[in-house]
Amino acid sequence: MTKKLGLALSSGAARGWAHVGVLRGLAELGVKPDVIAGCSVGAVVGGAHLIGALDDLEKWGRSLTPLSALDSFSLKVHRGGLIDVGAAFKAFARYDRNIEDLPIKFGAVATDLASGEEVAMTTGSILEAVRASSAIPVVFHAVRRDHRWLLDGALSNPTPVTLARAMGADTVISVDVNAVPKTLDRFGDKPGLPAVIDPPAEAEPGVTGAVAKLIEDTQAAIKRQFDLAKARAAATPHLFETALAAADIFQMQLARARSSVDAPDILLRPNMRDALPNAFDRADEFIEEGRKAVHTAAPEIKALIATP
Repeated sequence: MTKKLGLALSSGAARGWAHVGVLRGLAELGVKPDVIAGCSVGAVVGGAHLIGALDDLEKWGRSLTPLSALDSFSLKVHRGGLIDVGAAFKAFARYDRNIEDLPIKFGAVATDLASGEEVAMTTGSILEAVRASSAIPVVFHAVRRDHRWLLDGALSNPTPVTLARAMGADTVISVDVNAVPKTLDRFGDKPGLPAVIDPPAEAEPGVTGAVAKLIEDTQAAIKRQFDLAKARAAATPHLFETALAAADIFQMQLARARSSVDAPDILLRPNMRDALPNAFDRADEFIEEGRKAVHTAAPEIKALIATP
């Protein structure tokens, strides 16, 4: 009996573009998962893959600029959230299908606003499921489904290995795009000022203009390094990055706790250290990081697939 391979795709907002690269990389290796479990953006990307909308999603992502990324989501202040993502999901409405009609098993996790419990969605409209799974608290509107108000699955299971196994996966590859977030290192141990470098001596008479320019540029570069170090030493966290860091810390700690109970067979951690979760316009970079993570782990993945 052939083992069923599961793929668990984590939450991570814009970092989730890396999941597109992971799916592309696995396809290049000839690896096809039998089960996909997604949380938040992981559910969006995994669902898009299964309904045949991944090419359009990737094309849309690669076309975004900082301004157009904002235009894709409309600010609509209601009691339930600040941003209405209806327009973004409406663009993919023609692809909607029932989850039970998909070619392989798929599930998305959300969180029940009333009880705080994890909710696994494995039937019904796939767009409705991924929209509920990605309803970031305060930012996006909660989603009403089956008489429940649902929020982002990252609140209960940011990397849903357990769901992949519950749907029949014997082995699981997990992709965690929040494992090494940038926002956590900004206020770590403060580095000292750069080592003091003696500035170059004044240009002697007869020195060419090019050499004099080089000396001037070197002095300016040294000053910039000192100014940068001083600014960082004096910096304090502002509201927005504190909120991002708090979300990152929560997801990272919860994912670690869940992993200690049911660890994946392979954990892929795309290098997202320079990636903020709101950088939707950086799809090109993030997709490539996902592909790199797969190819770096290719020997391990092939060995896992080959194990009887």
